[in-house]
Formats: sequence, structure tokens, C-alpha cells
Amino acid sequence: YGVGFYEGEFTTADADADEDTGDNGSDIDNRYTYAGLGGTFGEVTYGKNDGALGVITDFTDIMAYHGNSAAYKVASADRADNMLSYKGQFQDLGVKASYRFSDRIEDKNTGTISETDLDGYSLSGVYAFGTSGFKLGAGYADQNEGKNASSDEYMVAGSYELNELYFAATVVMGTDKDGSNKTDKTGYELAAAYTLDQTVFSTTYNKLEAETSGDKSDEADNLAVDATYYFKPNFRGYVSYNFNL
Repeated sequence: YGVGFYEGEFTTADADADEDTGDNGSDIDNRYTYAGLGGTFGEVTYGKNDGALGVITDFTDIMAYHGNSAAYKVASADRADNMLSYKGQFQDLGVKASYRFSDRIEDKNTGTISETDLDGYSLSGVYAFGTSGFKLGAGYADQNEGKNASSDEYMVAGSYELNELYFAATVVMGTDKDGSNKTDKTGYELAAAYTLDQTVFSTTYNKLEAETSGDKSDEADNLAVDATYYFKPNFRGYVSYNFNL
């Protein structure tokens, strides 16, 4: 079979109108634009799509608004264009892989074609232990960002679902290199949710620490709570608050 998908986000901000350029402040962001082929082997797509680490961060990225501030994704493993992706489901095992190609840029004056420095790949797998409610996931991503600059990261996640209760945890470890400078990152997220009829109560704790040349700093340290009411499956209202620790 063939598949094609587009999702756009329209933003209007009339107060930002620029009289000199005629820009009225409106903008359309092409969030997803991809097409491909699928079958019993899985699905292969090309375009602007999610990298392979999104299915791992989804373990704890469960809130209506806040959360998911520690389990970061490098650019080539997040939603990006110029990406070739594969996903497949083999009984209880789901796998995903993606490669983000570097962009070609043409100089309009000279006609010279060059490539940008950003390219990379990501891999992930999620295994569900039958109907026990347990799931485990793991992923890896690596990308080049220019001369002597690169990033890589590992992710491990697990979840347990029992009737109306849901618990999950995600651990991330990564390294950013730029010449002789190196930053090591370690973070984790804890999430819990309880469903009461049409209302979902959820909370997450996020902690991400970065270490450069022995100096440590927090890039994320927060606790978030929210309550979401589903009027219909595709229509909801929520109240969300983030405690910045």
C-alpha cells in the first residue's frame, strides 16, 4: 500500500505585522510532510517525519502540556525533514530506524552545490510482554554537526499499566562534542497517570544534569501536574501546572 501524510500548524499574530515587508504576522509550519510504501515488511517513508527516539520518550511524555523536559532528543532523532524512516511491528516487538541526510545548498550566483553539516541516524525498539502490562524500550542516536562536532545519546524506558493506573520511567545519557569541549548529559523522567471515567490525572518529574570539564549544572529540574477532561475522544480541556525546582 501507499501512504502520504501532511500536518500543518497555522499561527496568526497580527500584532507582529511588519508594514515594510507586508508580513501580517501569520505563518504556516509544515509539521509533517512524508510519503512512502508499506506492507507485511513494515513501512518505509521519506520526508519530514519523526526520528526513532520519539517512541521511547512517549513512555513518559504523557501530559497534555508540560513534562518531557529531561528526555531530550538530538535533532536528527527528533522530527526533521530530509529523513528516510522505517517502522515495523513483529508480534510483541516494534522497531524503528531513521536516517537524516545532510541538506544540499546551491549558490545562486556561482551554481556551486555544497552540503550542510547536519546528518545522523537513530534506532529504537519497544517490546510488550504479552498482556502483562509491562513494556520496555531502548534507543540510540548519533549525529554529525560539522567539523569536530557531534552528538550521541542512549535511552532506556519502561512502563506498567494496570487498569486505570499507568507508571513509566525513562533514562537518557548523551554526549555533545565540539572540538576539545565535551559535555556529558544524564537525565531521567518519572511519570504516573490515573484515569477516572473521562478525566485523566497525570504527573511527571524531570531531571537533566550536564557536566562540562567537571562543572555540573541542571538543564531541567521540575515537577508537573495536570488534569485533562475528554469531552469527546478528539476534544479535551486541561489544567496544567509546572513547578520549576
